[in-house]
Amino acid sequence: MRTRVVDLELSELLAKQTAGHGDSPSGLVFEARTGLSGWTAAEDELAEAFALTREAVLADAPVVYVVRAEAILGRGAPLDAAVATGLLGGARALTFERRKNNCYVSVLAVGTGIEPTTVAESIELLVATRGANGQIFPLGTDHLGAALP
Repeated sequence: MRTRVVDLELSELLAKQTAGHGDSPSGLVFEARTGLSGWTAAEDELAEAFALTREAVLADAPVVYVVRAEAILGRGAPLDAAVATGLLGGARALTFERRKNNCYVSVLAVGTGIEPTTVAESIELLVATRGANGQIFPLGTDHLGAALP
């Protein structure tokens, strides 16, 4: 599985998961960067996600976007929220437009204090079950009492 993740520990855990499967399964895990410096950085982040996602989707492979819960809920920095909700919009559009091909794209919203091990296990679960297709899968409690986009 191809990964573009920011968290080094998560990257190592995902590499171990993939190595344990013999043949490397195709797919993409894309973790959105936070603390973006300007609109150009946000645009670059979405353009990279688009290019990597296109490769995975054309190969009929699963895609999981990893975002911060505070960003998807609009509680973080505005550009972080713009990227997170842009990825969610892309996930929903792809899932709908390619439903005949059983396209799978999900958004994992990681809350405060969630360990990378839990994130890696959740990614494995989502890909294996095709759960939350085109939707947000929240980890943690940050989303409680919030209206999800």
